[in-house]
Amino acid sequence: MKINKKRTYAILCAFFLFFIASILITYPLIFHITNFTTGYGDELLIAWINNWVIHSVLSNPFNIFNGDMYYPYHNTFAFSESLITTSILAMPIQLILSMSPIASVNFTYISSLTLLGFSIYLLTKYVTNNYIASILSGMLVIFSPAVMDNGGTLQIIAVEFIPLSILSFLHFIKTGKSRFFLLSLLFFLMQVYNSFMPGYFIILSICIIFIYYLFLYKKEVVKLITKKNILLVILTVLLVLPVVLPYYQVSETFSYTRDIRDSIHFSLQPEDLLYSSQYSRIHTFLNTLPINTHSQNNEYMTGYLGGIFSILCLLTIIYLISHFKKKNIIVNALFFIAIFALIMSFGPALHLGRHTIHKPFPIILPYALFYYILPGFKGFRTPVRFEMLFIICMAIVASYSVQMILKNKSIRVKFLIYFVLFLGLIAEFNPPVTYFPIHSINNFPSVYQWLSTTPKETVIIEMPIYNWNTFPYSNIEQLRDYYSTADFRKTVNGYSGFSPPPWQTLVTNLLTYFPNKKTLRTLKNMNITYIIVHTTEYDRMHHDKYKINQRIIPSGNEVLKYLENDNSLKLVKHFGTDYVFTFKR
Repeated sequence: MKINKKRTYAILCAFFLFFIASILITYPLIFHITNFTTGYGDELLIAWINNWVIHSVLSNPFNIFNGDMYYPYHNTFAFSESLITTSILAMPIQLILSMSPIASVNFTYISSLTLLGFSIYLLTKYVTNNYIASILSGMLVIFSPAVMDNGGTLQIIAVEFIPLSILSFLHFIKTGKSRFFLLSLLFFLMQVYNSFMPGYFIILSICIIFIYYLFLYKKEVVKLITKKNILLVILTVLLVLPVVLPYYQVSETFSYTRDIRDSIHFSLQPEDLLYSSQYSRIHTFLNTLPINTHSQNNEYMTGYLGGIFSILCLLTIIYLISHFKKKNIIVNALFFIAIFALIMSFGPALHLGRHTIHKPFPIILPYALFYYILPGFKGFRTPVRFEMLFIICMAIVASYSVQMILKNKSIRVKFLIYFVLFLGLIAEFNPPVTYFPIHSINNFPSVYQWLSTTPKETVIIEMPIYNWNTFPYSNIEQLRDYYSTADFRKTVNGYSGFSPPPWQTLVTNLLTYFPNKKTLRTLKNMNITYIIVHTTEYDRMHHDKYKINQRIIPSGNEVLKYLENDNSLKLVKHFGTDYVFTFKR
């Protein structure tokens, strides 16, 4: 096969442009990939997820869903996003920088922005056959304040397989060759193995595109439904099962689904399209507009796309309406997907004026129907994530519209317009991204370094233990997730997207009554090897007069004195204000 060198150079140049743009957006992260983090929240959970996946792949890949947290429960890895794909992609970097658990997260942040922009470029190039318009499409997305605000939730940014799956499917529709359908399904699997909701984005997009083509070219499209292609779909379903079943088992075990009211509170509102993150230079102006100065429950989502992007969206709508008869089936399908995704991001019921509409009646939206009829949809609580599908598709359609508007213009005018658009994107960007220092394993507290020397079957509990509703102390559990990457010893502690109700009850009882005979007997019956007591954490809660079940948390000295005088325990190690006890056998 003859290689088109010019085309190859153009593709490589585009990739390089998106890589440089991602470096600039995240600067100076490239120089601090081992010791910076975008925050001490979900970033630390993601670091645990990445490192647990890599650890499991290298040691026992068939046990990947039995994480070390939330002992003694099973399938604890399924309490949050799996992020298997991006973890494996980050594996070489993580193995090289093995003493820095955050390295995989930072690598994924930079690489996901690069690949997202590049994959959108590839899809747009297929639609428009215009190099500059395709570059613009990818840049609109990665420079969007709505996208950049998700640096700490990489499962939202790492959706580069959506455009690639759609692109492959379009090739399949055009050529009828099953290898492109196989490629589309492969990208779908890679996305699902990373995060479920974007997998639904792909299914939704492919179904809409298929229906568009079926309506216009029924005979040709029907011929694509062959035994071979049906078998590929069945094979894909079978390959999805290993990652779906653990989540299903967790749901069945605890009879748990997300309440639809959670979805309402994590939905986009029309006003949020003018509510910006700090990454826009005009965010202060936007966020002090009258529509953004009051909210029923302080519910604000950073849905602002950016000035240039927002203007192009309006121009696109005007252009497509005025040129309705000039059909471009792919553009029409992508535009429909974008609008439908935006409506889905508004959640089960419409909000206006920062209030859920109740009078004269609630306005129920399609998300509510999906919640009740689609398998797995009850496990989601963040309809706002659908905005990412809207952003991807709208950027492609907007770039197409710019191309068509400039079609008969002179080269000088085209150059000037594109220059202004790119300049506007960069000029609105408000750097730098805020970063915080984070320890490598060599600088972890001594107690965690010591734990890595204990037998692999060791089971621990760290006290005080926190539940999600013990804010602000609960954030400490996320830091413990991070520290556990040094040893991966089984622990009762945990912080994730879900926690079992019986575990929450246990945590409440332990936080309320520990140490007493009953709580110690409970821990002994659970076969806990070591109880790690952080006296400074007890002192902090005691100083704050924090109460749980009307009881004030004891001081560190009070806890320590009780444990030292209990005949069933013995002190094993002492690291500053951290004390390690074990049960006498």
